[in-house]
Amino acid sequence: MFEELHAWHEFYVLIGTSAAALTGIMFVVVSISPETIAARSAAGVRAFVTPTIVFFTTALVVSGLMLAPHLTPAWLGLLLALAGFGGLVYLFWVRGHHHWRENKLDQEDWIFYVALPFVCYVLLFAAAIAIAFASVVGVAALALTMVLLLVVGIHNAWDLVIWLAQNRPAK
Repeated sequence: MFEELHAWHEFYVLIGTSAAALTGIMFVVVSISPETIAARSAAGVRAFVTPTIVFFTTALVVSGLMLAPHLTPAWLGLLLALAGFGGLVYLFWVRGHHHWRENKLDQEDWIFYVALPFVCYVLLFAAAIAIAFASVVGVAALALTMVLLLVVGIHNAWDLVIWLAQNRPAK
């Protein structure tokens, strides 16, 4: 199992570096138009901006765990399962507190802000269990999950950039 985990080293270096860079870029994007963000309710920011940061941070943390030396598959699986469970709890908390726009979500928003993140964290939890039991299927499932989580985050970040551009206050 250790050889299989080591074979993914460069993949997780790339995923972790990308997640860290994208997190930093999100801070820059939000700081470009602070007046637009400040004019919105805090609930809207928590519903649309913060989850994107959480998705990138999850990919960064998982990459760090996958690169950590001397973790047995059982411990790695446990830590990854905690990350997956934590992500699910976070999603239910954010979505359960009605942190949505006043209008209804369109189909694309429903997919990228609700459905795909839920799938990602369920897959993360399932991959963690498989890794804990030294299954190589878990390693491949985890890689797929991290790519999907980055794609969701990139989509949502782009959505934010478009929204900020369209809602800049007139000067």
